[in-house]
Amino acid sequence: MMNKTKRDGLPALGPSLELLAARECRSLLRALAVRKRRQEGIHQARKSCRRLRSLLPLLPPGQPTGAVNRRLRELAHGLAPLRDAHIAAHTAKLLATAHETWITPEVIHALEHRCEQILDDALKQDPQWRQRRADAQRIITSIHALAWADIRPALAMKTLKRSQRRVKKAHGKALASRVPDALHRWRRRARKLRYQLEFVRKARRMAGMKKRRTQSYGARARQLSALTDQLGWRQDFQIFLGAIEQLPDSTDVRALRRQLPNKSASWSQAEPHT
Repeated sequence: MMNKTKRDGLPALGPSLELLAARECRSLLRALAVRKRRQEGIHQARKSCRRLRSLLPLLPPGQPTGAVNRRLRELAHGLAPLRDAHIAAHTAKLLATAHETWITPEVIHALEHRCEQILDDALKQDPQWRQRRADAQRIITSIHALAWADIRPALAMKTLKRSQRRVKKAHGKALASRVPDALHRWRRRARKLRYQLEFVRKARRMAGMKKRRTQSYGARARQLSALTDQLGWRQDFQIFLGAIEQLPDSTDVRALRRQLPNKSASWSQAEPHT
């Protein structure tokens, strides 16, 4: 393979990114193998899929990254309903700390029951995630076959600049429209750039490259982390609203639904302090 090591014996940027990709692949397989704390495994598996997808644009043109990206997206998308159900119940618990008059124990119990039911149904269709794990292993085989050693610093920098422009564009549209879909797109692009910055920062350290730029990547990634956390609460709240609409009717659920049009704007602004 080209560009495997530098003269000082340290791996070059591309092979360093390859090592980080391999590490993320192992994290994905471990997450899908989790049994006792399924929701943690689901969360980590989806995160690994997103992180691996963020690495693909760093590869040189001509690589079959489109198919890998699509398969990673499908794997994560298949786990989304399970994660969303958990987020809805967790968000309800957080809201109950500040708004217990409306977010009653009955509402929380209904959301938790819904979460358990969705997970049980998924496990019946794919026991122990055997199919998902097989899919993940095939994806990982394709990832290992990509030309990581051909990544050059100039190509990585070009990719980061392109991602930055996409974040800026999504930011402008989100501020102009203020609709949930636009805010979510802004968050997705900011999160993707954050992952890319984190990977390139780590790879540059492994390759012994200039510290100043490496440190600047870390600082920018931390800024984006704060932004995505802030936007994440709004997304979680939207998931909570959708779940409430799907709950069976009860006195408490109907009372909450009547209040939500008046309360949503204030409740969605910031996560309650626990």
